[in-house]
Amino acid sequence: MNNKYFFVGLTAILLLSSSLGFSEESKQPRPDTFTDIESNKDMLDPYNLGLLVERGDVKAINNVGLLWATGHDGKQSFEEAVKWWTEAANRGYPLAMNNLGLAYANGQGVAQDIKQAFDWWLKSAIGGNAWAMNSVGDCYETGDGVSQDFVLAMTWYKTAADAGDPLAHYNVGALYQTGRGVERSLDSAHDWFMGGAELGDPYSMLSLGDFYRDGLRGERDLVEAFSWYQISMLRLDPQDVGGLTFAESEANSINAQLNETQKQEAATRIEFLKKFTAPQTVEQNLDEGESRI
Repeated sequence: MNNKYFFVGLTAILLLSSSLGFSEESKQPRPDTFTDIESNKDMLDPYNLGLLVERGDVKAINNVGLLWATGHDGKQSFEEAVKWWTEAANRGYPLAMNNLGLAYANGQGVAQDIKQAFDWWLKSAIGGNAWAMNSVGDCYETGDGVSQDFVLAMTWYKTAADAGDPLAHYNVGALYQTGRGVERSLDSAHDWFMGGAELGDPYSMLSLGDFYRDGLRGERDLVEAFSWYQISMLRLDPQDVGGLTFAESEANSINAQLNETQKQEAATRIEFLKKFTAPQTVEQNLDEGESRI
């Protein structure tokens, strides 16, 4: 690696390490989130991180790129981030490959190129990264960077879900609900949404709210629908204004239809769901060294 990038990267770390508050608990397994800085001392302390980089530790190299990407006091540089991620990716680190996929998809530090993004995600997915598996599935579903193929989209979503990605559970459920790439099955859709909700995915929770609001598997259950909309608001990203607005609107509409007994039932149900849907990270469900193909 070019020593210039090494020392510039360490300067950024010195500026950033005192202000960053990354933790496994706060990290959400979303496909648009660069990964991964851990909360342990070695990954944040500038001296220790520098030693790890000198030794060729791929996670440390990836994390220098992530520090550049997050930026601080005008020190953000996606161009520098891409250089570090490329170094880690060329050394075989799947999370760096995933980050490069995101950079190419968003045009951050490189010219936007969805085909390049797909290629990096595919390499990362083969290396066992669940975020990348989900992104490969998304590319096949939308036809971005590759020919549209709902069957392959379902295959990759299921692979990502098996690897522990909560959002992939939602994507599998959505394909079952619409009958794309698979025979339509509302029962299967519901079960996949429930699996995603248990892992903390808010979009699965919103879909469960829709299921019970509309009675898609039988009678309507407004208490259950209200509870899922309410819990989704606790799990949605604060910047997801559309999702939060929808959930709040549906919850308010249903709340106006509930009697006092039903409202008490919903309050009890929500307290249970807070524990049932505790967010988990993909790392808690994924052995990164194992290929899922």
